[in-house]
Amino acid sequence: MSEKFLTFDCYGTLLNEEATYAAIETAATKIGVAPKLARQRFIAYQDDRNNMHPYLDYAVLTRNNLIHLDYQFGLDHQFERYYVDVLIAHRSLTPFPEVIATLKTLQQRGYHLIMMSNSSWDIIDANAAALTVPFDVWTAEDVHAYKPDLHFFRTIAKEYGLTATNHWHIAQGYASDIVPADQLGWPSIWVNRDQATPTTAARPTHMVPMLDQALPFLP
Repeated sequence: MSEKFLTFDCYGTLLNEEATYAAIETAATKIGVAPKLARQRFIAYQDDRNNMHPYLDYAVLTRNNLIHLDYQFGLDHQFERYYVDVLIAHRSLTPFPEVIATLKTLQQRGYHLIMMSNSSWDIIDANAAALTVPFDVWTAEDVHAYKPDLHFFRTIAKEYGLTATNHWHIAQGYASDIVPADQLGWPSIWVNRDQATPTTAARPTHMVPMLDQALPFLP
């Protein structure tokens, strides 16, 4: 029997990022600025791929984000001094409730599990350990590219010999994962936890609201 593969996005798909954003809101409250606005601006910066070129380490990206928050709120080293707190929160993320049981089922079904994460070596080990199920782990630091850069996807495809018949890509990120998967002809399952609306013509093969609901498509 030929090997079968599942590639996963990590944050938002497997691990809940709420603790990271809560750390931003906590810092904002202590500083005395609007917590929800700080959260929105932090997420917007972190999602903007223009802030990641040329490649830089995820921790550096996060620090730059906090410096940018200081600039946007007219502050001097206020958010930046919470840099370590934010990284600790990010390293301590926990899985969504259904994730570990679903991953164990997929492992029992014989799937080779691969993580593709816009993260770095000093963070991802703690994140992967929280999932308790063995993964091959690839980060932006490994390939010096952040998703949706197709270099990341092509590197993984070449490494494992992925095809449309031996592999599925599973992710929460539409722009970061579903769009490039569509461009490369990868079968995909969009774990659309936030009920987001597609912003391009790209469509997943299937869409589900939670990871466990992908199981019927993965015998």
